[in-house]
Amino acid sequence: MGLTSDEVKAIINALGRNPTKAEWLVFEAEWSEHCSYKSSKAWIRQLPSKSPLVVRGPGLDAPIIRVNNVAITFKIESHNHPSAVDPYDGAATGVGGIVRDILTTGLRPIALLDNLHLGDLNNQRSLWLSRNIVKGISDYGNRIGVPVVGGETWFDESFNNNPIVLVTCVGVGDFNRVVWGEGKVGDLVLVIGNDTGRDGMLGSSFASRELGNNDDVGSVQVGNPLLEKLLIDALIELNEKGLVKAIKDVGGGGLATALSELAHQLGLGIEVDLTNIRLRDELEPEEILISESQERMVIVVDPNMLSEVEAVLRKFELGFDLVGRLTGDGRFTAYYRGVRLIDLPLNLITSPPEPIRNYTEPDYLMKLSKIPPLPNVKFNEALVKVVSSPNIASKEVIYTQYDHEVGVRTVIKPGRAGATVLRLLEDDGGGGKLGIAIKADSNPRYSYLNPFTGAANSLAKAYRNVASVGAKPIAAVDSINVGNPEKPDRYWYFVKSVEGLTWMGNSLGIPFVGGKVSFYNEDSVTGASIKPVVAVAVLGIISDYTKVVEGGLTGGWLVVIGETEPELGGSEFLHVVHGLVAGDPPKPKPLDEKKRAGLIMRLINDGLTRSVMDVGVGGLAVTLIKMAVMGNVGFTVDLSKAPLTQGLSDPVTVAFSETNARYVIETSNLREAVGIISASGVPYGVLGESRGRMVQFKLGSLELASISVDDLININNSLRGVL
Repeated sequence: MGLTSDEVKAIINALGRNPTKAEWLVFEAEWSEHCSYKSSKAWIRQLPSKSPLVVRGPGLDAPIIRVNNVAITFKIESHNHPSAVDPYDGAATGVGGIVRDILTTGLRPIALLDNLHLGDLNNQRSLWLSRNIVKGISDYGNRIGVPVVGGETWFDESFNNNPIVLVTCVGVGDFNRVVWGEGKVGDLVLVIGNDTGRDGMLGSSFASRELGNNDDVGSVQVGNPLLEKLLIDALIELNEKGLVKAIKDVGGGGLATALSELAHQLGLGIEVDLTNIRLRDELEPEEILISESQERMVIVVDPNMLSEVEAVLRKFELGFDLVGRLTGDGRFTAYYRGVRLIDLPLNLITSPPEPIRNYTEPDYLMKLSKIPPLPNVKFNEALVKVVSSPNIASKEVIYTQYDHEVGVRTVIKPGRAGATVLRLLEDDGGGGKLGIAIKADSNPRYSYLNPFTGAANSLAKAYRNVASVGAKPIAAVDSINVGNPEKPDRYWYFVKSVEGLTWMGNSLGIPFVGGKVSFYNEDSVTGASIKPVVAVAVLGIISDYTKVVEGGLTGGWLVVIGETEPELGGSEFLHVVHGLVAGDPPKPKPLDEKKRAGLIMRLINDGLTRSVMDVGVGGLAVTLIKMAVMGNVGFTVDLSKAPLTQGLSDPVTVAFSETNARYVIETSNLREAVGIISASGVPYGVLGESRGRMVQFKLGSLELASISVDDLININNSLRGVL
């Protein structure tokens, strides 16, 4: 039943009897990796999670951050196994689930981001998965009225059969209207929204094992976005009227976990009658308990307010079931047609044993630690190959399928800068121009070669993205996706990733307010595991969103901030041009990241930048080309003007090194901008100017490459017609 022999013994010993069938299913759901985090709790507790702005950190469905009178919440979730079996419904219900996590706070969901890690598009199954994943996200997000405003897409053959589908949601509202979650003995428990069917049976258990040839599509939930839209509006109105005391999403594990976790969080007990649950299929009582049918929420209400609650739900034509009440006995008790099916202590349900797992570095990494001698390559040929790589190419073909403007909050739209910027229309108590920036990043190649460095760099990259639009990074959420934790070399990737995030978070002063761990992302038939995905979404605050800048060139001087080092390990250049995944990824630079992000924010706030982008995958050359394509403006730059570490002169390395803590700014006030940069002590170089319709790279008087902006746009659109 998905439980180990030791877990079975622990349950029987604790109860002093054999559980009923329904009770076994409660334990299977709640003690799964997906719900319990039993193999990861001990490690993720190390992550920094506190700051003056964090009112509620990790541990519940969604955190709370306070800025002036505005409450902000954001959460990241994975839906990997479902998307591998049924990509359309798997990805769509990933959107629905993360939105409902946000709704548990009583705040309104205002934005979605999707981080997709897809396989080789020349592989027909991978292409089918990719197209349907994008369509599932598009259809669900567009229909619920929550814009998909950003994200990232990464392609690698290790995701051919095991795509990693991550969705982040942001919610905002009046801090005084946050639903903190409270209740007392006698309060009523309702299940609202969808009726219960056969879809998603024990999806939490399905997500807590390796994929195989016999995986059942019935483990995947089927979404109803139009019903979710009604659920959003109804919960917001219930909260505005003060009619709801606690809200819980019915997600992984179904009612088995939702009801038990809710009562445990309230420090109470719960008694329910499953006979009262509305069904759309003929189900056994145990199936009612573990169904993961979507668009359902559990709410707690005062008995004296029940008629008003029912009136709101009927207004939105939402079904609801009065299933039980809160008790003071600390137990989960459930009946069906007068028969008691469950009588369990909540402390036992929610406290699975935490296994001590061994971990060891994989042997193969030693062979990959050094980059072999590389043959010479022409600069212009390397440039075209890197720019046309799927990981570098424009993702316009994806994000144009999403409605990113519904809600009229989007200040910087997808594809226009390193991060998305949203205005907060609520009264923020500070002048009304408060905005937020958000971006999520990962680099599976870095994490494969060095998980500590890869995780640290994921945070650093998202941190730079947010700073590059003029926002101050204030919080992060993470999603760690690896293979089978029972295998020491797979579990090693998880442990080192957490250590990297912990170190970088402490160094940057960024709290992790939530996250997700997804294990078993591998094929039980072939034994193939994914490259580890450590995605980090960073939230930033902008005091005046009218001052933010985009990334497209407009015409001005180009200045690179930060020195370039010979760091081609794990680079896109090495992979695309030489077919290698080797070397050590760029070393993290937390002190430099903090100092240079502060400098960028000052330059933007002082109005001294026309455009800004951080340097990331593909290096300095790709950053400049992205800026040219965004702005439809060319440039002439001299790579010898970039600040370089001693002895570095190879133009290919200068162009494609992925050294951290660097930015490119465009300014029309070079003298004043350079004066501020010089005074900061940060290395910089004036590369040249942006103008015209040609892109030129030079090394002193030597021309390295010259290509028209129009040709670059065509090269950069290599995914068009594919996805």
